[in-house]
Amino acid sequence: MAVYRSDQAQVTFATEAAQGGDPEMMEGTAGSSTALLNADANAGARTITVDTIASASIVVGDMVRIGTVESTAANTYREHEVRRVEAFAGTQQVGTTPGNTITLTLDRPLAFFHADNEEVKEVTAIGGAASRNDDDKYITYIPGVYETVDTPDPEMSHEGRRFLGTQSKRNWSYAYPGQQTLTGSISGIILLNGWPLRFPIGSVVTTPQTKGSTGASLHGEAKKGDIFIRIDNGSGSAVTAINTAAAAGGYVCIDDGSATKSEVRRFAQAVVNTTYYKLNAPLQFDHADDVSVETCDADGGDYFDHKIIEQVDLDSVSWHVHMKDSGETVANNFDRRYVGGKIDSTTITAEEGGMVTMSWDGVNFLNMVHNQLNQSTVSTNIYSSDSTGAGMPRYGLMQAIDSDDIGQPGTNNNTGYPSTQPYYYSEGTVKFFSQTFARIRSFSLSIANGSEPRYYIGKQGARARGPYEIKEGPREYSMSCSVALPDTEAATGTDQSTALELFKQLLLEGDYGGLLDRRGFTASLKFERAANDYIIIDIPRSSEGGTIGSPLEGTDNRSRLNEQGIFINTAPHSLTTDNPFQVDLDMIFRSIEINIRDTVPTYP
Repeated sequence: MAVYRSDQAQVTFATEAAQGGDPEMMEGTAGSSTALLNADANAGARTITVDTIASASIVVGDMVRIGTVESTAANTYREHEVRRVEAFAGTQQVGTTPGNTITLTLDRPLAFFHADNEEVKEVTAIGGAASRNDDDKYITYIPGVYETVDTPDPEMSHEGRRFLGTQSKRNWSYAYPGQQTLTGSISGIILLNGWPLRFPIGSVVTTPQTKGSTGASLHGEAKKGDIFIRIDNGSGSAVTAINTAAAAGGYVCIDDGSATKSEVRRFAQAVVNTTYYKLNAPLQFDHADDVSVETCDADGGDYFDHKIIEQVDLDSVSWHVHMKDSGETVANNFDRRYVGGKIDSTTITAEEGGMVTMSWDGVNFLNMVHNQLNQSTVSTNIYSSDSTGAGMPRYGLMQAIDSDDIGQPGTNNNTGYPSTQPYYYSEGTVKFFSQTFARIRSFSLSIANGSEPRYYIGKQGARARGPYEIKEGPREYSMSCSVALPDTEAATGTDQSTALELFKQLLLEGDYGGLLDRRGFTASLKFERAANDYIIIDIPRSSEGGTIGSPLEGTDNRSRLNEQGIFINTAPHSLTTDNPFQVDLDMIFRSIEINIRDTVPTYP
């Protein structure tokens, strides 16, 4: 008999444009009910308003496709997605001339923006164009090399209540379901690139080394999460360059030069028509009308600079867990998808002789869906006459993410597992006040976002009592490291690179007197694989990777706020068996910036 095995499972992730909106376009097999949106629906919306159904009717439990499927003939190019109807308000009037509107409550938030009058259609199965469905999977990134995953399956709370009566015998009389929590983690991720680094910190801005065409710009604004964009091609050379890149599956940089919004995406298919283009992954930012669109080269060793910048609101992620049984029978695939995840805490570690690893230690999620259609004891009072005959709560019509989908999404662009080598500790350097300490034996950098799941009064899916949203709290940074002390010097020496510098920093408490009191000190961690292939972690943040000015350089007292560096909490110079003499440091700091240079064009 076949069994499920952990070594035949994979976990992939993607960024959400709005919390809880897992990004995936899927056509589905059309059912009998059709309606039109009665108003714009933004990414993150949990309800939609539609004109009364033109044919048949929608019932609770139905799967509906929201958004018009792309059609060259009709000149329509829209993002579309499938959600389950959990409730509706209003009176349905079936007919060819709808007169009323109804509000549909969805099982999870929308991933994309949908304009007024886009189609809402009942679907009965995945169906549609198989090749196009396969190209529209976006939860295909892997965080690195991992071995164990704590999946955020719902943790149920059941509360026993006691009633007055003669039969209780001190036991509770009836158990009611309480709130649900969904928390998971991925431990010991060996970093192959910088994809997982940004999510506990903020956004990533990408700048290509080489740009090609100029003169093209966005036609109209583009929203975060958009797959289709429109381009004003400008001059004839720009038309040729953009269309050539699109036909070849080339790369394009949007809003190059912006310090906060520049990003790179790949054309996922040839020119859709003269102005519409399809990208390989949802946009990370909102972009204004007329921002630049330039081709860029990802071949011939060209590199891309990625700067990870702190943000107040973190982007959320979707996880997809795909399991095969040992017999690899497709019908037995076990798929779960977790939505609305915020990386609450993370740890970046390295030790001598090892590789640089990262852990997503605590990730809170809003909800989950799965592919388990039904169960023999389920009554029809959960869902009745729905389009897929699915009786199980949290069932979702979704695509499996197979092994051939891994990598950057899009046509001919599923690059598989990253082929790059890990980052090794032996290829790293650590600097304090720009002085290299070559005898750092290990370090652990921790980030805690203090995120809190919030539960509000409101309608969710059947038996879904998870959080409504997850909000970030105060952010805390800390770092510990073990240092074999450098060479000694005379007690009267002042060299910052020698053995007693850490002891001096402990006593000074980051206060160096004069105008620049209480400024702390700086550190930079660099892990380099090759020329133009490295990760630099700057503490505090800097204007240029690896170059950090002294904190509190300004002369105005107001500049002292939000500009301090690192402070040492403990640095015991204890007598142990470690030789050379070793000190274990524990430090805190207030800001961080990560600069990455590699040959990976698209960051999720």
